[in-house]
Amino acid sequence: MRDHQWYNNLPTIEVADKGFTDRGEALKKLAPLLAREEFRGKYDVCLVHRHVILQPGEQMVATGLVTQPEKFTAGSDTPNIVPSAWTGAGIPFEWKRVKGSEEIIAAPPPELFQEFLEIVGEDSLLGLSLVLDPVPEGQIWSEHVDHDKRQHILEIKPMAGPWGEQNKLFETCWTPKPSGGQGEPSLVFGTVCVCAQCRDLPTE
Repeated sequence: MRDHQWYNNLPTIEVADKGFTDRGEALKKLAPLLAREEFRGKYDVCLVHRHVILQPGEQMVATGLVTQPEKFTAGSDTPNIVPSAWTGAGIPFEWKRVKGSEEIIAAPPPELFQEFLEIVGEDSLLGLSLVLDPVPEGQIWSEHVDHDKRQHILEIKPMAGPWGEQNKLFETCWTPKPSGGQGEPSLVFGTVCVCAQCRDLPTE
């Protein structure tokens, strides 16, 4: 489990988005891996980035659709808080609170991370996250950050918006889509970040 400063040194969404230059090729190569039977419906591909600045002892923990800093140490005394997002090397950087064991999806196995890194490379900005619930046709998961409350908030919105004239939109998560026939599976973006004040915040 890495400390707050490690998390604070992750790139902002804007920096991560600019650095993801091989998007089409990487997602095309990752699609068959994530679509394999043992991984299907469990994991998405995500763009690794930070949401807020953490203080000592804090980690980003989701309760429902809101993720915010909490002070906790992973271990047997927090069995209801499990990792929910990992770097390509398998380092967890976000967590979620579950109600019971039936809600727990196991972390990606080492062999998945190994194959993942063989495709994207050691320095990739891509990682893995637990799959989000499906949304109705024509809608999409939207995320934004309330910087004053230090909260990352998920909600379902129409793909057509409206998104706000001053907002920037960034693709942050891609989910496997079955081929539906003889073709190859694909990864389609499943989450968009709506950012009204994207900026490279200080890490202290």
